[in-house]
Amino acid sequence: MKMVPVLALAASMTACEQENGNGNNNAMAREVVVETLGAELRSFNEVVRVTGTVEALEDAVISAEVSGRVNSIADRGARVRRDQELVRLDDRMVRSSVEMARANYELAEDALRRQEPLLRDSIISQLQFNQIRTQRDQARSQLEQAEKQLGDSRISAPFDGRIEERMVSAGELVNPGIPVLRLVNLDRVRINAGVPERYINDISEGAPVTVSLRSYGGGEISSEVRYAGSLIVPETRTFPIEVVMDNTAGLLKPEMVVNLSVTRKVWEDVLIVPRTALVRDEDGLQLFVVRQDGDFKKAEARRVVTGASSGAMVIIEEGLVPGDEVVVTGQTNVSDGDLVRIQHRRDYDRYR
Repeated sequence: MKMVPVLALAASMTACEQENGNGNNNAMAREVVVETLGAELRSFNEVVRVTGTVEALEDAVISAEVSGRVNSIADRGARVRRDQELVRLDDRMVRSSVEMARANYELAEDALRRQEPLLRDSIISQLQFNQIRTQRDQARSQLEQAEKQLGDSRISAPFDGRIEERMVSAGELVNPGIPVLRLVNLDRVRINAGVPERYINDISEGAPVTVSLRSYGGGEISSEVRYAGSLIVPETRTFPIEVVMDNTAGLLKPEMVVNLSVTRKVWEDVLIVPRTALVRDEDGLQLFVVRQDGDFKKAEARRVVTGASSGAMVIIEEGLVPGDEVVVTGQTNVSDGDLVRIQHRRDYDRYR
């Protein structure tokens, strides 16, 4: 014959002799194996769970501003500092333009200087002097433009980061506006998410957020809402939130999808139980508590009124008092008045 093991959720029929009012000892009662949780006043975070997408706070596709052939370009994967050279273009033509513009400017400056005594002696008119000064100013502007083009032939990093993409190679000819590489800094990241519209008046900037990385083999990181939108997105009936956080460990990567638990409200000194402890029938919700009856422990059904819920837990507003021992496993096999045997007493950390 196959032996059936006794499990934590199994209801076992035992011959429990109870002395009735007439002194008889042959009354038989059913005993159910259960697990319990001691009810106590606790703080409770009511949270809204959403998913968000990670993006780098600093992520730039860098383009050329002048034409030229690529002489050198940083390797993909290289880590660079702000203002470090990333790309160098052939600048021989630009240098020639700078030298020519500088010569023209120096000539125009010298001509203007020579005309100043003539203006004081009224040998030339103010109009003639102004024309010469305008020529000097134009030459100076052309020199500044040429020097800028020379500077633009060396493309520098706008921030610290890592080269993630190279769009060109050494020897290629590029023109203004052509992307050459992508630079990303993952030390700080932004997580964008959409929250259902019914919570738009409950969540604001500064609300605590827990970011779960369990899908990627990580743990949980605490942060807060940096931005909460005030407009509903019609297509999704959500409003946007944004979480900005440090990522120096590099756990978060662009385009990752992470789980966010956004705190809607914090309740203090409330009784909470696991949702699974509740039993629904035609009259509503009830749960079972264990009470001592002489030498026996018995299940007692309690009608309850529930409040806010979040995750695995729910607030009990009526029907429960601190110290009650709530049946959290085996409750579907229990009836009011059944004898119970407590196999294990759980604590709240089990439901975190």
